[in-house]
Amino acid sequence: MNIRQGFSDPYGGTGQNNHTTPNGRDLDLVQIGRALWRGRATIALFGLIGLLLGAVYGYGVAKPKYAAATLLVLQPPSDPVLDRTTSGRGLSADLSDMNTQLHIIRSRSLVAQLVAQLDLTDDPEFNPVLRSGFGWWSGRVDAPGPADPEAAHRVLRNVQDAITARVQRNTRIFVVSVTSEDRQKAAIMANALADIYLQDQMNTKFSAAEQAAGWLSGRVGALQQDLAAREQAIAGLQARTQLTSAEGLALMGARLKEVRARLADVQDRANLAAKDVAEIARLRLAGDVVGIATMIGDQQLARLAAQSDPTQIDVHLDRVEAQYAATHQRLSSQQVALDQSVAELEDAVATQAADLTRLQQLEREAQATRVLYETLLLRLKEASALGGLQEANARVLSEASAGTYQSPRKGLIMVSTMLIGAMIAALYVLSKQFLHAGFRTAEELEGATGKPVLGQIPVLPVTKRNELVPFLVDHPTAAAVEAIRNLRTSLLMANVDQPPQVILTASAMPGEGKTTQAVALAQNLAGLGKKVLLVEGDIRRRTLAQYVRVSSEGGLVSVLAGQKTLADAVQHVSALGVDVLLGEGTQSSAADVFASRRFEQMMQSARASYDMIVIDSPPVLVVPDARVIARHVDAVLFVVAWNKTTRRQVAAGLRQFDLANCPVSGTVLSQVKPDQMARYGYADTYADNGAQGGGYYGAAQA
Repeated sequence: MNIRQGFSDPYGGTGQNNHTTPNGRDLDLVQIGRALWRGRATIALFGLIGLLLGAVYGYGVAKPKYAAATLLVLQPPSDPVLDRTTSGRGLSADLSDMNTQLHIIRSRSLVAQLVAQLDLTDDPEFNPVLRSGFGWWSGRVDAPGPADPEAAHRVLRNVQDAITARVQRNTRIFVVSVTSEDRQKAAIMANALADIYLQDQMNTKFSAAEQAAGWLSGRVGALQQDLAAREQAIAGLQARTQLTSAEGLALMGARLKEVRARLADVQDRANLAAKDVAEIARLRLAGDVVGIATMIGDQQLARLAAQSDPTQIDVHLDRVEAQYAATHQRLSSQQVALDQSVAELEDAVATQAADLTRLQQLEREAQATRVLYETLLLRLKEASALGGLQEANARVLSEASAGTYQSPRKGLIMVSTMLIGAMIAALYVLSKQFLHAGFRTAEELEGATGKPVLGQIPVLPVTKRNELVPFLVDHPTAAAVEAIRNLRTSLLMANVDQPPQVILTASAMPGEGKTTQAVALAQNLAGLGKKVLLVEGDIRRRTLAQYVRVSSEGGLVSVLAGQKTLADAVQHVSALGVDVLLGEGTQSSAADVFASRRFEQMMQSARASYDMIVIDSPPVLVVPDARVIARHVDAVLFVVAWNKTTRRQVAAGLRQFDLANCPVSGTVLSQVKPDQMARYGYADTYADNGAQGGGYYGAAQA
């Protein structure tokens, strides 16, 4: 049958409230505040414990620390002469340079010198190997034998941790601070570290000056040898050549030009003479005496040609040819001589030009070497002379005095530990409030399952099973009995036209109050004047006899076996006003028993004989009996123990009924603890909380 979703009644049904739950909804800040307020005692207790622990640590365990500070000022060199050398250059006021000096002050090399100078390896404050005792007392034990590298490293690290260095804003002043358990020791360490830092600067400069002087000395010696070799090469070149000067080379070039001009003139005249000789020979061969006389302008030859005297003409022509041939021969000899002179002059000019270029190159290289040699020689003399004038780039502005108290800050420690304790308690309170696996309200259960919550049943004030029936009879107006009555009302009013006749009480796991709900519900239904049958469906454990005090002989199995009829097997419990059919042990499977045709027939007979039938079943996640019985019922009540049954178990139990196609009609939140509900902030979701329900549950208060 269908149970109306969302049905609620004033006490046992579902209701709407503004509380948020952890099943997918956002948390309400007001609810968080209320949860913290309810847990204020726990928070206050944890805060007080934290305060006491902080006081114990601040006043007993932690040792007092004192800080002493030395002021150093960064300054440029006071002697301007030092600026001329590389090693004497002062540091700039650039922020990167200032930060570099801070790292130098706390460097391992300087701190190692401080440890060695003050013998801090044997100080228990920095060497944990030498410490013994606890808290406010710490003694000194015997020092270890051979030096341990790891122990030395720890001492160095501890001393570094005790040193801080910073730059005062907008100044060139360093503040070197040392923290120690002893006021005077802190001041001694700060001043010693400042002296070591200044001495390290001096040593660095002296080392740089020595390195510079050594390098300059080596370079000067090498340059001196190089200069001597170059001057010797110049002298050798001058000795090997006939070169006088660049001016002489220029005169030789002018002479070469003049000889070349004379050679060209002689070549032209020799060529012209050769042509004349050839032309005269041609004309004579042709017999053209007049042409020869005209060409050479010889009047005598012209007269002889006119007289036609061959003898005289031949004699005269022989003389002319000999004269022109001699001229040509003389010019040719001059040309040969001039050619030789030009070649000699060209060789001389080329040789002397190359020698002059080489000489000039050697002279330039020698001059450059001489300048570099003289410069480095001067720097070497300056570095040697100024080496003793080096000074540090910083000076002590103010020495450290006895240290001032720094820690522990007892008040801050106590407040911090108190807050930490309170925060831990708050997290614990909130985790108890919101991070729970079970269900605390009907709204949580309904939201997680999608099933209506038909009742919220508080824990019944009984300790034994046989005390249940007397309590139900003697306290009919008790809060728990009223909650059962509200469950009955919700169940019957869910469908007024066709109320359920057969009701199955089920649960996911044992111990969730399922049998108690079945007994109490049967008693309440009988109170309506109905004829009620209570069937023990859990034939494996068979605990119903402990509730109703009836004979355990004969029961459900006997009826199914045909040994007894239903009317013979049931036993009437006058205190409850109901008939009870107890379970019996069987060699067969319990699931097979309930799946048999005989059980179906028995249920049909029971429906005909009784107005209401309540069946108590075993846990659905343990055995399958409940799913088999559910096929023969009209309503399935799924009992969930308050703040106990996990969400996973509830979901798995409901899924078992869905798989059997017997969906659960509604859920019951059982074993509710009203006092704890109020503690968790759910008082407004449950009526039995004193102020809200006290006027209605008089019998419960009696």
